[in-house]
Amino acid sequence: MHRGIFAALAAAAMLIPLGAALADTPVAGPDSNLPVPRFVSLKAPGANGRHGPGLEHRVDWIYERAGLPLQVTGESGPWRRVRDPDGAEVWMHAQNLEQRRTIYVSEATALRRTAHESSQVVAYLSPGVVASVTGCSGEWRRVAVGGRVGWATNEALWGGDCAGL
Repeated sequence: MHRGIFAALAAAAMLIPLGAALADTPVAGPDSNLPVPRFVSLKAPGANGRHGPGLEHRVDWIYERAGLPLQVTGESGPWRRVRDPDGAEVWMHAQNLEQRRTIYVSEATALRRTAHESSQVVAYLSPGVVASVTGCSGEWRRVAVGGRVGWATNEALWGGDCAGL
């Protein structure tokens, strides 16, 4: 009898690390079948961020910055719960979002010619800049903004997750 209990406890202990590993893996959204969480961007200005998933919910924010990166954290039918760079979470209709990936500069940083700290500076990015992100190399992100293309460190950016790039 004691051996049976010990075997059951040992089997359960083996499942805990597996469960922890699965918890870090993005799951497919029930409505889009895309990974959640994931990053998207705002399609056009004037998008309502609502308190809940539906037109009957109050508008908490009106987003005016096309291209703003948003993180999808939940889904309910055609509605997506999104987190903005300031950390606010609202619900937005999926038609207001696009899959194009962008980043938000959260702290001043240099845009460099290559993904290396000693590389030539192409431009300086101020907090609040929104740019397209097209690649990753370690902790560096390849970004394009204002006709310039270069590399910035991910620690100065919001939305620079490499998944989906």
